[in-house]
Amino acid sequence: MAMVSNKFLAALAVEVGFHRHLRCAGTVVEDLNRKFVVEIEDLKQKANGRRDYWTAVENPPKCLADIVESYIGAIFVDSEFDFHQVERFFDAHVRCFFENMHIYDTFANNHPVTHLHNHLTLTYGCNNYSVMADEIPSVDGLPPRNVAAVIIHDRVIAHGTASSSKNAKVKACLAANDLLRDLRVELYRQDYGCDCEEVRTDQQAKGAGVSPVTTASQSDLLEVGTAI
Repeated sequence: MAMVSNKFLAALAVEVGFHRHLRCAGTVVEDLNRKFVVEIEDLKQKANGRRDYWTAVENPPKCLADIVESYIGAIFVDSEFDFHQVERFFDAHVRCFFENMHIYDTFANNHPVTHLHNHLTLTYGCNNYSVMADEIPSVDGLPPRNVAAVIIHDRVIAHGTASSSKNAKVKACLAANDLLRDLRVELYRQDYGCDCEEVRTDQQAKGAGVSPVTTASQSDLLEVGTAI
């Protein structure tokens, strides 16, 4: 959902001004945040009042989104779990972005995982696929990593690694989408041995339960004469 995406939460952090209070141990994160702030403010300026300007950003820093989540959690705990305090923050800073939800109708469809699912099922008629993720244990003191793979008909076609399984899946699906973008249906089925559509058609035919026509014997026929 758009409201809880890292894109929106990072943009909200800039909107509220939380990014000014973030302290980083290194220059890499600080540089990423600075570039994001410039990008989001430029998009807002060119949006002519539209509230969905933030959907056009690429690779929002997760640390900015985390600040918003942590702040809302702190409000809830510090108020002794008074949800009305969270609602006050929502009404003051979030509601204005979502008064017209129709502008976000296509937002989820553009997510790499959703896009891959729709492309495989609707374009190719394929249902023999999966996106798997697992954690790679820490080695030599390095932080653990997560690897994800897109598997079609028992064949790995793309993979991605990241610090979280969610981001690893996104990277894997982005790579898979790039690989399949211009592949025609007949070539897809040939390259990946996909017979899902044929199997589905056969199952539907069997499930229809059409009984064969039984031919009655001559003695079973009722002879009807005509009066002249």
